[in-house]
Amino acid sequence: MGMNEGKVIDVWHAAPMHAGTVFVVPDGCRDVIVTRNNIGVVDVHVSPLFHTTLAIDIQPHQQLTGYRLQAGTVLDEDALLAALAADEHDVEGKIATFASSNGNLTEALSCMSQRLGSVASIAAELGVSERTLQRHVQQHSGKSPLFWLRLARIRQSALALVTGNSLGNTPSLSVCDIAFEFGFSDQAHFCREIKHWFGVTPEQLKIRQDLIDQLYQAGY
Repeated sequence: MGMNEGKVIDVWHAAPMHAGTVFVVPDGCRDVIVTRNNIGVVDVHVSPLFHTTLAIDIQPHQQLTGYRLQAGTVLDEDALLAALAADEHDVEGKIATFASSNGNLTEALSCMSQRLGSVASIAAELGVSERTLQRHVQQHSGKSPLFWLRLARIRQSALALVTGNSLGNTPSLSVCDIAFEFGFSDQAHFCREIKHWFGVTPEQLKIRQDLIDQLYQAGY
């Protein structure tokens, strides 16, 4: 299952040399981020789940290490931050102590990412009522099933847009074709969703390598 029984799915590092702005694409994952400045001061925070691409100002001469948690990981954030404030070493070990997975939530998220249907159809697929699915996913992930469905659909359709391949791995270069393939009501709906989640138009997304690279990284 990977690191920490699937809880940590990626570890990334950054050491910016100059001040600037980076754009972070929603990926359905929370990151435990450890920042060390040039005089050795350590700061730790946990990123939230967000609904749109964020512009984040970065400062030079810092070393950042991020531990990306699997989508749906349940984290005792206060306890983790307290433990890391006392000792910033063995971050992955501490994450393993204070993070857990809910089997039913994991199954629901997996189903949503694979089916890309409506909340009602996903509930039927899982054999639960729509109300039960809504309550369970919201309680354990902090987000509604609709959030997860929209996120999975937009990330997968955006990747199809930039690669030119459809769900069936066949050429699908038309924005209209991709919108239809991924269940958007029409091309305008697809374009609005791209703009909402990525802050750019479909044509702009195709040339934004910084955003495209993130679609290939571990995420939901």
